[in-house]
Amino acid sequence: MIRSLMNFLAFNAFVLLLPVDCFAAWGWGSPDEKWLMKAAVCALGPLCAALWYIVLSHLVFRRRSSYLVQFLIILGGYGAIACLIRERIIRF
Repeated sequence: MIRSLMNFLAFNAFVLLLPVDCFAAWGWGSPDEKWLMKAAVCALGPLCAALWYIVLSHLVFRRRSSYLVQFLIILGGYGAIACLIRERIIRF
């Protein structure tokens, strides 16, 4: 049970700190770290945005976050990433 809790906390910490990790890797990282952060942003970026929406809606707006809005944030995020990859703005 403690192992599951630690895995959950580590995943959430990584996802919430993903923007900071990406900017640090793109600025000062090696080519392998830059590639890893591009892959992480493409895979976890929309989930990061949804988690930030949940945090802000609870702490700032003092209301529950809507499941529909969370779904639309995730769907829109993956759609935006697909467009960026298709237009070759993000390259691997």
